[in-house]
Amino acid sequence: MKSIKTLSILHLDGTAGLTVGLLMFFLQDWIGKLYNLPVSLIHFFAIANVCYGSYALSLAFSGNRKPISISILAMANALWMVVCVIVILLFAHTASLVGLLFVGLEGGFVVLLAIYEWQNRYQLSKVRRA
Repeated sequence: MKSIKTLSILHLDGTAGLTVGLLMFFLQDWIGKLYNLPVSLIHFFAIANVCYGSYALSLAFSGNRKPISISILAMANALWMVVCVIVILLFAHTASLVGLLFVGLEGGFVVLLAIYEWQNRYQLSKVRRA
């Protein structure tokens, strides 16, 4: 049962990133207005999420994961949390409360993933077969 949980976190991580990124692309004008953030920033978030989600899913489905690959994933999450904090600080006076909450919650979500993936990078690098 533990191997299913270990493998599932990579699927969750990648699916979350890819889904958020694609939704941001498709709903960019609406999200920009709702969050009161520039559309260029929404594009940046969308591109970063799609790239990250694609990488995480490629690891989830890979038969050859290495600890360094999982470490890169964890560091990307930690870096993205820093980006979220910077965005909050830069746009605190102009962004809507909904926008600030979204960016803050995304930052919180990715830092939890970063911690989990970093602490479990060796276990996550092992591919388990059913």
